[in-house]
Amino acid sequence: MKFRNYIYSKIIKLQAFLEKKNTIWIVLISIVFANVLFYNISNKTPFSTIQKRKDASGFSFHLAEKFSYFHYYTGNFPLATLNEDLKYSIEDAESEIQENGHNLIMEYKHWSRLGESARVLAFLPNSIIAGSPQNPSIKLFNSIVFVISLIVLYLGFWRVKKPLYGLILVVLINLTPFYLYEIYSNQNIFALLGSVFFMIIGLNVFVLFKKEKFYYYLLLSCISGVIIGFFSEFRNEISIVLLSLILIYLFSKYLNLLKKTFIILLCFATFFGSKQLIRYHFNKKFEKTAVLVAKAGGHVYNGKRISGHIFWHPIFCGLGDFDEDYGYEWNDKVVYRYATPILQEKYGMDIKYSDKYHLDNYYDKDSLYYIKFDEINEYEDIVKEKVLSQIKEDPFWYIAIIFKRVIRTLTVTIPIPYVGWLIFYVIYFFIKNRYWTYLKLLLVSLPLSATSIIIYSGDGATYNSVYVYFVIISMMLILYEKMQLSKLKLQ
Repeated sequence: MKFRNYIYSKIIKLQAFLEKKNTIWIVLISIVFANVLFYNISNKTPFSTIQKRKDASGFSFHLAEKFSYFHYYTGNFPLATLNEDLKYSIEDAESEIQENGHNLIMEYKHWSRLGESARVLAFLPNSIIAGSPQNPSIKLFNSIVFVISLIVLYLGFWRVKKPLYGLILVVLINLTPFYLYEIYSNQNIFALLGSVFFMIIGLNVFVLFKKEKFYYYLLLSCISGVIIGFFSEFRNEISIVLLSLILIYLFSKYLNLLKKTFIILLCFATFFGSKQLIRYHFNKKFEKTAVLVAKAGGHVYNGKRISGHIFWHPIFCGLGDFDEDYGYEWNDKVVYRYATPILQEKYGMDIKYSDKYHLDNYYDKDSLYYIKFDEINEYEDIVKEKVLSQIKEDPFWYIAIIFKRVIRTLTVTIPIPYVGWLIFYVIYFFIKNRYWTYLKLLLVSLPLSATSIIIYSGDGATYNSVYVYFVIISMMLILYEKMQLSKLKLQ
């Protein structure tokens, strides 16, 4: 009992210490210092791969780096060169265009045509600091975004007088093997989803805990919509954070229905508006680059471009995580093999396929730009029809897959496996004790688990989920409440 009272008193003192205005700088500087340390350590010793995503290629760094050279020196995009012997200066880049224009290309494999063009911006922080894109890296970009998200997250909880809650959350996230690896050791952007979510929570957590003037809600909802829209042009799955943002405003007890509706519409407008502005920007760059390449005698890309990943293809592949009856696999080639004869016979297309990740047909006579299945409209229709007819034919098979995905999402979790199962007790406790605000905060984190339940749950896809952080914090809160209750009973 003495030990319990001792812990309780220490928590009270720590909470009071963290609430002081001067203390906030200690926490923020500590966040920055810790992550600078992690960044430097990662340059010598990579962090553990115990938690990493293997379900997708993500950024495709080995393809993307081809475009960093001209984008940094000239601003042109998408522009690369077949020449491997490059010199690194503005003058050399311009000379490369003038003297070796015949080597210029606007696509390498299939990186630039599949949308999400803002990804190329991830190279800039490292190139600016280094003064050259010679050794391209996106780790600095990931680190900056991550640190900003942790700072914003802590400030959000500090502002609603929950600094200890925010501090524990930040420490948990910062020490998670998944984020340490994906941010500081891996040249990919899988951690970006979490970073954007933490940023949005930090900006908007006040909506659940305290009342503010209406213009403040409007301002931060606009900023949040722009942030999600911007980063979704790096990777489209980040769009799911918009659902979390909408839930925050729907759950607010400080806004009436009319105000909630207006703010949610504003979130949609700023989200889609920022996406369209970014796409417009890169479309203009594409047009300008096409003129430059044509004038220089290079290889202009005249093939199809899409705005982002198609939907039904990953749904089809994703059924392979638990299917044992119909031959589905998390393998693009399985879908391509299925669709090829239908495209040829039903739609009369003259296509050739030899078990690659693309067709043997090309857009250009030099065979630099192959055609991807994603760029054929009928392909998506074929895949959609197959998936829906399979589900209709055997709905219990599909229900079983969804059920198994839910189990995996509760089990294979960050930061700690199996802790996800505690969510049921946490929800029960919050409902029983009418802790509605904390329950709402937990529910706001659930949309990030959607992709592992709707699309695919294998190979670390469940690491998109962040709800376990709030489960852990909730358990700590429950223990604290019980300690407080025991103290009152003794008195």
